[in-house]
Amino acid sequence: MNFIICVYTPSYVLTGQSESQNAFLGWINNPNKQTLDLMEVQGLSLDPAAVLTNFAQPVVTLPKRQIVAIDMVSPEAQASVQMPPRTELCVLYTGRFVIQASLHPTGDMPVGHMFNVMGGDFFPVTDARLHPLVPTRRLPADSARVMIVNKTFVDFYHARK
Repeated sequence: MNFIICVYTPSYVLTGQSESQNAFLGWINNPNKQTLDLMEVQGLSLDPAAVLTNFAQPVVTLPKRQIVAIDMVSPEAQASVQMPPRTELCVLYTGRFVIQASLHPTGDMPVGHMFNVMGGDFFPVTDARLHPLVPTRRLPADSARVMIVNKTFVDFYHARK
């Protein structure tokens, strides 16, 4: 069984089907898995001046180090991500987007300590809104119920009061 996800890289957004993983977050953080395969892909260049606007491919392989964020589009994809129940509204700054979203720190840990104790590069957020910082083509969606973000692309972040 596959589920639909939307993958943001620095230059593209790719919507396609990923193989179902019971614990997707654990799988994406596995250092032995270097790539993510997507099937039935619809791609869009984020740069409005790019000659290549959109494309379709039956299969695309992405190096995980190029993934900025993953919108877990389908309910099945969302259900595959477990996270602590506590939420704190935060603002994350990347090279292309400001992402307003709820982070899920464990226990009473301050949100500013999350990156120091995470066991991988990818972490889940909920109720995310994407705000482009640079000229960007119109996105398939500017919000996500569940999104996984790659902390290596986060320039800085803070709690939103």
